[in-house]
Amino acid sequence: MIFFYSQAAADVRDAVLKVYVTSNSMDYYRPWQSLGSTSMTGSATILSGNRILTNAHVISDHTFIQLRKVSDPQKYTARVLAIAYDCDLALLTVDDPKFFEGVASLELGDLPKIQDSVTVIGYPEGGDKLSVTEGVVSRIEITPYVQSNRQLLTVQIDAAVNPGNSGGPVLQRGKLVGIAMQGMAESQNIGYMIPPPVIRHFLNDLEDGKYDGFPALGVEVNNTENHTLREFYKIHEQKGGVLISKVMPMSPSYGVLQAGDVILDLDKIPIGVDGTFQFRDSERLGLAHIINEKQLQQEVKVTYVREGEVKTVTIALTPFVPMVLPPKFFSKPQYYIYGGLVFTVVSIDLLKAWGPKWWEQAPLDVLYYLAGTGRLNEKERKELIIMTQVLPDNINVGYHNYQNEIVAKVNGVEIKAFRDLVSILHNSKDKYTMIETENNLKIILDTNGIDKVTQEILQRNNIPSQYSDDVGKWLK
Repeated sequence: MIFFYSQAAADVRDAVLKVYVTSNSMDYYRPWQSLGSTSMTGSATILSGNRILTNAHVISDHTFIQLRKVSDPQKYTARVLAIAYDCDLALLTVDDPKFFEGVASLELGDLPKIQDSVTVIGYPEGGDKLSVTEGVVSRIEITPYVQSNRQLLTVQIDAAVNPGNSGGPVLQRGKLVGIAMQGMAESQNIGYMIPPPVIRHFLNDLEDGKYDGFPALGVEVNNTENHTLREFYKIHEQKGGVLISKVMPMSPSYGVLQAGDVILDLDKIPIGVDGTFQFRDSERLGLAHIINEKQLQQEVKVTYVREGEVKTVTIALTPFVPMVLPPKFFSKPQYYIYGGLVFTVVSIDLLKAWGPKWWEQAPLDVLYYLAGTGRLNEKERKELIIMTQVLPDNINVGYHNYQNEIVAKVNGVEIKAFRDLVSILHNSKDKYTMIETENNLKIILDTNGIDKVTQEILQRNNIPSQYSDDVGKWLK
């Protein structure tokens, strides 16, 4: 780490803030309780219009936020204007007008090029003073963001992004060209930043006062490099193109495009056999970037080949609908307890209950719906429901070791949303209740007296309610 103040850095020091966050996250594995209050620090950047930009993960589950400028020891209380889990960005402000007096804001610049020099500024752990580090852009590509698993444009730099740096600016010639996002734990002096196209999309999205997120075309594609494959799909006389292997249910392409179609171009931008397009000079990016540049309900013109015939269709883009729900900041997890069986919705917040390396340690049955073919949502579910654990009682003897089971059916009815499960269990009048899992396990409970038994289980385990607050509103 290099500590110094260049002239460029000195001119913008007061636009780089230290963020003090007190948070209280929920325990998603035991969703009736919280994990307790914790404190952390991060960095932030002042933009025009009294707006302050930082990472979403810096302020997640906050109960109190303060900001401090390098020239002023006083801390000011901040207020959240917007938060975007998918691109890991959040916008804050300070209501006290004195905070912004005499402070210059940073202007958003352009996406830097490979081998460009950049300056990372922030407040990493290990000290209280502002830190300035020089680095070089080493890679620009589409990668999954850690907080959401959403594939977005990312810039890799050969400068360390340590805890505390997150949310701080990356500068080039005095302009903001990135927000420090994360480092690579296994490697030294490798960091990642959120680049201007993603930041600009976030800010433009908020112009109507609410954040909608990034759109999706809703197709899975394969490369078409093989000559025989190109002959089979009658595209051997075409240049480039990618083969659609799956069209997602509930996506804008559903019922319009189909498996076996070959996409040749998007908005007249040719797509290569590997799914990339010419971006700048000799740079290529994945076709997802063309879609990610658009706002919801904007259109994309798709040229494709179906059974040898070239066709064109215009598709209005809609939100991405993931099988595993993204983080839900500022909200409590949904849960419902029935006969000691604890049900909740599968989310990235729940997966994080398996620790810092949850993508390795969480159950494979659950990860299958995040990164495996289960994410394709063949059954058109709105949510994925899981029975996380069984609170032992005589009523559920024999099932005590069952845990982390994806729910398929209740009383023979397919479960496509949490509300479906709650409605069936809460209103069941049958003698028996049968819960079937994706692993073909069958849990059969005696419905007679189950409400009383459930209350006894809650009392023994010091659980204040059978269900989360929002479920309580459904049942009224």
